[in-house]
Amino acid sequence: MSVAVWSKTQWERIRRFRLSAEAYRKVTVVALALIAIIVVTGAAVRLTGSGLGCEDWPNCSSGEFVGFETPNQTIEQVNRLFTGLVSVAVIAAVLGSLRRRPYRRDLVWWSAGLVAGVIGQIVLGGITVLVDLHPAAVGAHFLLSMLLVSDAT
Repeated sequence: MSVAVWSKTQWERIRRFRLSAEAYRKVTVVALALIAIIVVTGAAVRLTGSGLGCEDWPNCSSGEFVGFETPNQTIEQVNRLFTGLVSVAVIAAVLGSLRRRPYRRDLVWWSAGLVAGVIGQIVLGGITVLVDLHPAAVGAHFLLSMLLVSDAT
């Protein structure tokens, strides 16, 4: 069995990788679109009463990470799983901001704010489920969503 080792040339290529301002804009447009979509899926969770479709967090129900037995579970689970796509997009925005040329420190901070906001949403979403959709938790979850949209624009 052999282990593939990256050559010095491959690492050098990664180190020298640069992203144009236009390419970075495309990355951030994708991140914004996914954030907007998750706001809509979050609204669907709220409007359909699916917030407790999965009564546990992070598992859908005791011992089950994924649950699609009922419509409410499906709606809640899709919203949770979509968060993974949003996470990838905002991490790509941070990495892109670091490789963007010309370099802009403000874009690094704004994109890092997206990652912090998504992490906050994951934690706050879990708390919201664990406190049985207490209105203060639901409101805070929504306000953080609006901050994320604002940061992404």
